[in-house]
Amino acid sequence: MILGDVSAQVEIQAGPFRVVSMISRESAEELKLEPGVPAVAVIKSTNVVVETP
Repeated sequence: MILGDVSAQVEIQAGPFRVVSMISRESAEELKLEPGVPAVAVIKSTNVVVETP
């Protein structure tokens, strides 16, 4: 994860695939995301939601 001033780039490994998404820094902090923390990506059309299980 790369934290910016207002956004965060989140990378999730899904089997052999890598899902990369931009979310708000506030959301990343609320989810307590950091390398190694399990997370779920919900992908719908052009909208990707990242959450912790």
